Amino acid sequence: MTLQILKGLLQGYMKSLFDEGVVSDQFNVIMSLKRIGETDRAVQMIETYFADVEKILFELSRHVDNPTVDFSKLASLAREIEDKSASIGAEHMRLACPDIIKACDEKNHQSFSRSLPWLKNEFSNTRNKLAAFVQMERRIIRIESSQSSASSSQASTSGSQSPK
Repeated sequence: MTLQILKGLLQGYMKSLFDEGVVSDQFNVIMSLKRIGETDRAVQMIETYFADVEKILFELSRHVDNPTVDFSKLASLAREIEDKSASIGAEHMRLACPDIIKACDEKNHQSFSRSLPWLKNEFSNTRNKLAAFVQMERRIIRIESSQSSASSSQASTSGSQSPK
């Protein structure tokens, strides 16, 4: 697949992520890092986001059946997911957080138990969609890198040949 076709597919996929509301304009800010020269910085940020949210969701899950849970700690963890989601532009995740935060603020164990699976489901959907984006982005980076290496080796080979 040529680089231009792959970039076009990625652009179309990004548009669908926006149209579905999976990502917000903040996602464009993250993507602008690539234009500044940090080609894989956006990918790294997305992967870090995945790892961080997975850890927090695991921590929240540990307390679902605990009758003596510290709701202020859980609310703090849920706000952390909300903040991380907002900073990367994961809009569905950001919008999924207020319900669980409210349940924690109200110390409502039943609402917390209902909200957590929904939050996990939204994360699973968001992760799957952004993972496809990351895969396409990494492929573009590899192709650009190999083309860059090939053109620089051609330049050095042609530059080292002297006319007779």
